[in-house]
Amino acid sequence: MTTKKCYRLFKENPIIAAVRNPRDIYEAVSSETRIIFLLCGNIYNLKKIVEYVKASNKIIFVHLDLLKGFAQDTYFIKYLKDEIAPHGIISTKNALVSRAKQEGMITVQRLFLLDSSAMDVSVTSANKIKPDAVEILPGLVPKLIRSINKEIQIPIITGGFIETREEVLSCIQAGALSVTTSAKNLWRDYGEIKPLIDQL
Repeated sequence: MTTKKCYRLFKENPIIAAVRNPRDIYEAVSSETRIIFLLCGNIYNLKKIVEYVKASNKIIFVHLDLLKGFAQDTYFIKYLKDEIAPHGIISTKNALVSRAKQEGMITVQRLFLLDSSAMDVSVTSANKIKPDAVEILPGLVPKLIRSINKEIQIPIITGGFIETREEVLSCIQAGALSVTTSAKNLWRDYGEIKPLIDQL
């Protein structure tokens, strides 16, 4: 996916449902959110979850680092693309993001900004690998969002501890295109929050 298309995808969908428990997939799918980040799953249920989400005309990304029962290697990435076919992947691991890019998948590199040193390493890594988007955590520090925005020309998503519409608006105002959240109230209130975001 081109950077422009990826930018548009996340800009048009500012709240992303982060699903940590397979049982929550039904509520995520029934909400107005269009993108789902799957932060769970295993060798037995992953294909069914992805098929269910896609059949509901939603976009699904799977977090490779959090899947259980899969070997994290290049064969796994090819199998994931050919047999399970999510729209994209999320990972903190440079090698997995690079391999998924080679396979033509949409890639989101997750960056943990724990201190200034971690931020420098993350910026260097993202600029080298050039994922389709980066997700920065924690997401509640607008200063960090603005700083990263100046350092990379990659769409920014943010997440971690985002539970209120005020926090969503703060992140978007600081330069994030989308926020990931496991707060179901934000999934449910998407239709009310989106017009507020559009006014920013």
